[in-house]
Amino acid sequence: MSIRAMQARFPGALLLLCALLAGCQGGAPSDGLAVVRDSAGVAIHEFPAGVLQHPPALRLADAPDVRIGAVEGAAEYQWTHPVAAARLSDGGFAVLEQLPAEIRVFDASGVFVRRIGREGDGPGEFRSPLELTALDGDTLLVWDRGSRRLSWFSIDGVLQREQLLTEPGGIRTIRHVALTPVGTPVVIGATTTEEELGNQGRVREVWQVVPVGPRRETGEPLGAVPGTERSIQVQGSATGEVVSVNVQGRWWWGEGFAWPSERGVWTGDQLAFEARHFHLEGGLDRIVRVMGEERDFTQALIDSLHGVELDRVTDPELRELWRADFEGRDYPSAVPPVASVFADSGGRVWIGLTEPPPEGLPSGRFTAIRRWLLFQVGGAGAATEPGSSSPLRPLGVLTLPPRSHPLWADREGVLLVRNDPELDVAYIEWYGFME
Repeated sequence: MSIRAMQARFPGALLLLCALLAGCQGGAPSDGLAVVRDSAGVAIHEFPAGVLQHPPALRLADAPDVRIGAVEGAAEYQWTHPVAAARLSDGGFAVLEQLPAEIRVFDASGVFVRRIGREGDGPGEFRSPLELTALDGDTLLVWDRGSRRLSWFSIDGVLQREQLLTEPGGIRTIRHVALTPVGTPVVIGATTTEEELGNQGRVREVWQVVPVGPRRETGEPLGAVPGTERSIQVQGSATGEVVSVNVQGRWWWGEGFAWPSERGVWTGDQLAFEARHFHLEGGLDRIVRVMGEERDFTQALIDSLHGVELDRVTDPELRELWRADFEGRDYPSAVPPVASVFADSGGRVWIGLTEPPPEGLPSGRFTAIRRWLLFQVGGAGAATEPGSSSPLRPLGVLTLPPRSHPLWADREGVLLVRNDPELDVAYIEWYGFME
């Protein structure tokens, strides 16, 4: 029985259950206890590898409570590139589709209600929307990467205001925009351009973390994080003009991640088994770190990765080109431990665990991640104060359905984008958390 269903059938029983769970799960077993250190107001929580074997405190229902999608039928139920979503105060859902560029609103049972926005460059229109959040009163805030614009809509589709981001905090290349539920976007990106980084071989960017205030695009940086590692090649003309910029990267090259929290942003990257939280008011205030053992990037793994890639190619000439590309690849010594970071409105941070080879989803933005290591940050309201020393408790590893990625979650359940492995179509699904 889901938490929502239990609360409806047994009023008051949920409080008793939470109290019992708090007493039974107040701490992890001895191999999962954290070493907490403080460094200039930053709480550093270091966990041993045993947290990966910690019994899961959460699991999903066997089937989704709501499924939005169709193989054939009305266009509003078919997905091409769903890239973001949020749950509304009435239990409904808002989903951001990138092609065609629009927001689709559904009621709590998954019935289509309305479209908001459309493709274009005018007010209330999108070129390449990427982020969505629901603010108080169900105001919808959208980040459009194509126009570098933030747009606020009422739930009935009326455009309230817009804000253009040119170079917030000196950021010239925006990599992520985390839309916090309190309405303060956090922009993460590099102060150097790809042209300036060109022809240096493999380059690891440094990303600044900059909050954006109301109606202004500048703010004091909250700090800096390692960005994505790429191989950048710039070709110029005889007169010195830039002709082309070729940016290449592999999934094991150190991708940087970010996801909004209630009052800030969680960040991470593939090369370190940790997540960092930046509070909107105090900057870096918490680091979650797992001292897990490295997994070797063995020749057997490399051979299996090559086999998976070749299975996707039918043209003989293209297969030979891929084989030639295999010979020149520089693989790391260990498998990157982290595949993504995610945070929910229940005060939990999720760290996605890498299982090569990565499997893409229809959005082109997400990879399918089945296993997530979850941590609970303190209690109610504990994550709202910068520099908080509230405890952080491991919740074990949550397993999601195959070929899925979380888009939004709270204490009751999680909203996923999932690709059906047999029909190869995308669905938006709401799963309740079980006891």
